[in-house]
Amino acid sequence: MPDSPIIINMINSIKKTISYARRNGIGNTAVAVMERLRDQRSDNYIYEPPTEEELEKQRKWYRSLLNNADKSKMLPLISILVPCYNTDREFLKMMIESVQNQTYGKWELILAEAPLVSKGRPLYPLTDIINGYSAIDGRIRHIKLKTNAGISNNTNAALDASRGDYMALLDHDDVLTPNALCEVAIAAIKNYPRLIYSDEDKCNAEGDKFFEYHRKKKFNPDLFLSNNYICHFTTIRSDVIHTCRFRSEYDGAQDYDLFLRAVGRIMWSTDYQKQIIHIPKVLYHWRSHDSSTSANPRSKMYAYDAGKRAVEDFLKVNGIKASVSHLKHVGFYRVDYVDNIFSARKDIGVVGGKIVDKNGTMLGGNYRADGKIRFDGLPKGFSGGLQHLAALEQDTDAVDIRCMKIRSELTDLYKEIFGVSYKDTTEGKSFKAEAIGTDSEIREKSIRFGQAVRQLGYKVMWDPRYETIV
Repeated sequence: MPDSPIIINMINSIKKTISYARRNGIGNTAVAVMERLRDQRSDNYIYEPPTEEELEKQRKWYRSLLNNADKSKMLPLISILVPCYNTDREFLKMMIESVQNQTYGKWELILAEAPLVSKGRPLYPLTDIINGYSAIDGRIRHIKLKTNAGISNNTNAALDASRGDYMALLDHDDVLTPNALCEVAIAAIKNYPRLIYSDEDKCNAEGDKFFEYHRKKKFNPDLFLSNNYICHFTTIRSDVIHTCRFRSEYDGAQDYDLFLRAVGRIMWSTDYQKQIIHIPKVLYHWRSHDSSTSANPRSKMYAYDAGKRAVEDFLKVNGIKASVSHLKHVGFYRVDYVDNIFSARKDIGVVGGKIVDKNGTMLGGNYRADGKIRFDGLPKGFSGGLQHLAALEQDTDAVDIRCMKIRSELTDLYKEIFGVSYKDTTEGKSFKAEAIGTDSEIREKSIRFGQAVRQLGYKVMWDPRYETIV
């Protein structure tokens, strides 16, 4: 197997390029290749593992609570659910040992093994490996499933056998960083959230080279409806996951379907970030090998259709009339609301788009509270990197008045801050910027408006479909 991330990236890129060209044509593919090459030239990611000093500090923290009769009750039992089927034996060993090497000790690892079938009888090729580990460590439990009922039902079997306060999801060929469970436990004790997730990266088959760091955002409802960016490493509170469970009709996107239902209606609330916690550290290495989804997205093309159906079902259950479509990049979606978005989504106060020059280069439109322009200078047709963020609907701090629509309740606030009466400029290319000032003044007022809108409890959505040329 290739052990160089450069070689792995090259192979993966060829596979993805062929797949992309089949779906989107040569012109779009040429632009995507140019962006990918630019991203690779600027990618200097080096995984920095936690230091031994940091790990020992976590071990001491865990032991101090464990040895205190009262405080030990605070420590959550974390059940790690791992459905196994025909797993590479070396990958399985590395996964198990990554759990054993945790600085946090209050866990159980439940390995639900689906059988291979030979001459009509089930075979369990991993039994000797798992028994070897469980004989030494009683926290490791082996469940022999009678049949291979699919990823959802197999994981539900592990869930049914669990005893934990929180359930962590781990693939049978991936590995955790040694600080993963301690970081999760700290977040669980502090907030008792419904769902916890972390950053991740990819590793080669040998698990000693790391690449494609996925630095995730805090929970962003509309971005999450566009893509399952939460992915790995995710831990869900026991009562929540037992209520939701995995659904076999969404196999391939069963995690996405579960996460959507686990966050549920709190997505639309103003305090969702207290219940959905992001740990901004790499706690999970997603192994990239020939048959994995991380290496070859076409190996699970059915998963992207399942993801689309999961979003559709979530919106329907929440009473939101909308259609969901695939974007050019597999696994990424667009939600279009059947009625006026402000009627469909009572939580949305403002929608805005891109400000571009005559060549299509992005100059503004999506602003951070500190005034920084997200995707500033991004060329026309580029999607914003591996996670295609510039092509996705997402909640943001502020959008530009030159490409903005608002709900009717905000027209007085609009006039107060901008000094002009409201005009829908999302279809436009006609708004006269000089009516309210220079570019810097426009940005400052747009950010001030966004802050005021969010203080009223509304979200500000950025929709890259809209653009205004300046």
